[in-house]
Amino acid sequence: MTAPPARALPAVLLGGNEDTRLLLRGLLRLHRHPVLLEASGPEGIGRLARSDEVKILVLDVGSERAATWADELSEILRGHPDLRAVVILPSADVALEGRARAAGARAVLVRPFAIHDFVEAVESAGRGAPAG
Repeated sequence: MTAPPARALPAVLLGGNEDTRLLLRGLLRLHRHPVLLEASGPEGIGRLARSDEVKILVLDVGSERAATWADELSEILRGHPDLRAVVILPSADVALEGRARAAGARAVLVRPFAIHDFVEAVESAGRGAPAG
């Protein structure tokens, strides 16, 4: 018996460079998650329409925002309670993972990661279960 397909949730992509967002957008769409918004940083979140529909936020943390990303994530999630965050960290670091979870991340991935792990993190965050 196979598991039922996951519910398709819309997604928002923040951070990373254009190539990374292209790859992540492709993975999300391949797994039936339409991408509503893409931006290089949190300032782009202002273009996201408010709604009660649950959405996945994929935040790709880069070194250019090393000092501010956790505070930005907390602020975004406070302003958009409909978002369920998946954070992609540049390297394995217990302190970084702790910051991500304290800021509200439902799932945390570390580069490099397997596609299956990304899909599971997105689906787990959408269900509300911690992943990681």
